[in-house]
Amino acid sequence: MTELEILMLQSSSNQATGTYQIAMAFSIWVAFRVARTVGENHNSNLAAKLAGSIFGLATLFFFNMTYAFWSFNMAATGHRLANLQASGVEISALSQQYVANSGAADAMPQFSLVPSDPIAILLQLSILVLILVPIWGPKAD
Repeated sequence: MTELEILMLQSSSNQATGTYQIAMAFSIWVAFRVARTVGENHNSNLAAKLAGSIFGLATLFFFNMTYAFWSFNMAATGHRLANLQASGVEISALSQQYVANSGAADAMPQFSLVPSDPIAILLQLSILVLILVPIWGPKAD
């Protein structure tokens, strides 16, 4: 694989992940609306609360999956460029900087659902709270 092919693969992966992220942003908005609707209805039964919670948790799972794929794609690009450079091919200065910044190693990056970015963890925890508290939290009268 050439440097250009590696960067084009990253580009197409980022485009696909970005498109999916748009759908997940909409789904999170729907989960917020569901949580608000169920939470505002003081007569909501357990089935509605469970359905709203399950929808919100599933949405958050797939939102996290999108971030995990993006992180893996970025790490894999660094790994591919590092392997290309190690094979003796000269890569551009920008790609060399990408390899250095990504911490690419000889070992293939592993896919993980656990975010390595603490800001991503905080974002997902805040989304979780914003979905579950309106459903299960105390109701204002």
